[in-house]
Amino acid sequence: MSHITYNREWQEAQNGLVGLLESEKPSTNQKPEKDKVAFFQLIASMYIKYIQILRKLETCYDQIVHPQKRIVLRNVLDGVLGRLLELKQEMVDLECLEYHFFDDILSDLKLTPNDVEMPIPKYFVLEQEKTLRSRQDLMARVLERIGQSDPAKLSSESGMTVEEAVRLIRVHERARQGRLRAKFMREIRLRELKSRMRAARRRRRSPSTTRPCEFRRCIRIGPKLAFLGLNFGLIKSI
Repeated sequence: MSHITYNREWQEAQNGLVGLLESEKPSTNQKPEKDKVAFFQLIASMYIKYIQILRKLETCYDQIVHPQKRIVLRNVLDGVLGRLLELKQEMVDLECLEYHFFDDILSDLKLTPNDVEMPIPKYFVLEQEKTLRSRQDLMARVLERIGQSDPAKLSSESGMTVEEAVRLIRVHERARQGRLRAKFMREIRLRELKSRMRAARRRRRSPSTTRPCEFRRCIRIGPKLAFLGLNFGLIKSI
């Protein structure tokens, strides 16, 4: 494709980015969203739109050779990646999950899961080539130290297929989510227990409401008992 095509694609991504930034600006009459589901739908839709913009910008940055344009594209790419990380953290804090389901949003936007797949920028791999090579060398030295220099041979000897590995990862992920839910419920129970203990202490500290009533009743019938020759102190002690 020619540079005109990538310039047009860059313009489309820039227009979408401007629209998203305008929608994120809080209005003066807008009230805070209290519905958890609606708030997640809003953040998830923004997250998907940012991923689409990121895919277009990453393609343009990889194909455009103009140096000044590449500098501008790189700054925009870094900003979009930072915003994606912020939205991802908000969704994790909201649902206490690291994996989210966007089925309803994808059907509304008429997209497929492949359309919102997070791409790894090519410039990131190229710029981190030395770091990645050093990691590979470190892994090779570790494997050589333990007596296994061929990673392919190590994986073949383990006897684990891809399906088994995926199943094992899913089991560990469910266990991690279960631990998070158990921790959350334990905190709720502790808060309820502390509130009940505080209420019980307040009830113990507050004076009884029946004793003043009984004392006023004894004062009212005191003269009558004295007229009859009865001992008011004895009746009061009873």
